[in-house]
Amino acid sequence: MTVQHVRVDEVLELRRTPVVVEPGLTYAEIGLRSFGKGVFHKPPVVGSDLGDKRVFEIEPGDLLLSNVFAWEGAIAVAGPDEAGLIGSHRFMTYRPIDNRVNAGWARYFFLSEAGLAMIRGASPGSAGRNRTLGIGAFESLVIPLPNRDEQEQTAERLDAGRALATDLERRLAEASAESLLRVLPQLTQDVISRRAIDRQRIGDLADIVSDVVHPGDRTEPAEVFVGLQHVEPHSGVRLGADPLGAEKGRKFRFRPGDVVYGYLRPYQNKAMCADIHGLCSVDQYVLRPRTGVDSRLLAHLLRSKQVLAAAVSLTHSLQLPRLRSGLLLGIEVDIPDESATSVLDGLVGRVRQASVLRREQTAIARALPTSFINEAFRHLR
Repeated sequence: MTVQHVRVDEVLELRRTPVVVEPGLTYAEIGLRSFGKGVFHKPPVVGSDLGDKRVFEIEPGDLLLSNVFAWEGAIAVAGPDEAGLIGSHRFMTYRPIDNRVNAGWARYFFLSEAGLAMIRGASPGSAGRNRTLGIGAFESLVIPLPNRDEQEQTAERLDAGRALATDLERRLAEASAESLLRVLPQLTQDVISRRAIDRQRIGDLADIVSDVVHPGDRTEPAEVFVGLQHVEPHSGVRLGADPLGAEKGRKFRFRPGDVVYGYLRPYQNKAMCADIHGLCSVDQYVLRPRTGVDSRLLAHLLRSKQVLAAAVSLTHSLQLPRLRSGLLLGIEVDIPDESATSVLDGLVGRVRQASVLRREQTAIARALPTSFINEAFRHLR
């Protein structure tokens, strides 16, 4: 394959057609998403709202670069949907000078690892709006240019790969990791209901313990701070913790075997069976199981559909939902036989494993377009 090396301004030229804004007419501006995510349309505005802003016509086939975020992959080609739209002076609009370059190929090249390195080298500064791509700097870049047929074939393959990855990501989103976790309350309830041998109030199973730690108090034997942000919804798994002292204000102390329940926004369904000594926020209750009550089972009960539905019903009219302690303790639940605990533990583990795999699949789908692009241009130097 024959490859030429040409300056950008030998094959692309900046074409800007100013728009004379009429105060009473409606205009729609474009925006560019970073990381090669394409064009988006801003809400239409009347001309009078644009003020003295300089705007230009966008035409299908334009190679579009955001001069402030090109370094982050804000590069696209305008399609038929962009006909009649406008862009600010922040958007650089280029058209092929002749038949030597395909705009779609150029877009993908500048999104490749090699192309982005060139763009970043021509965008001096540290980050964000301090990294501006200048017209002269862009046009002086020297790029490898294969023959036109090779360009078109590459652009077509990458268009197809991008469409495939987009469809795959959409399909994965229909059963996202979060949606898999959201089925846990009902699955948990199904197990509990099938094995139910009794019915009791939460208050018959546990007491709320308020071991308050004020600023400046000793925190022993607490090891870390676990807030609502550290507890995974519906599974109750602790995803992390903060060092002691990172959070201000009052806290509650908990110990292994306690169940920490988030009563602020209870629809998030966060109930953690503690396996360490720690502190939690005052937006969480510390429930200490009574003698003979398995703390793991108590946590499953608190995350069941039965309790979740009751908690939502009891707080649905509140602007900032908080479930009062008396209401929580008064919720009645089915009590399953002893063997249910291990079954429920296994259920949560399997659903979490599926959600982790789904996150990995989604990450791979999102990475595919970049992988396709880099592979397509790997041989160009």
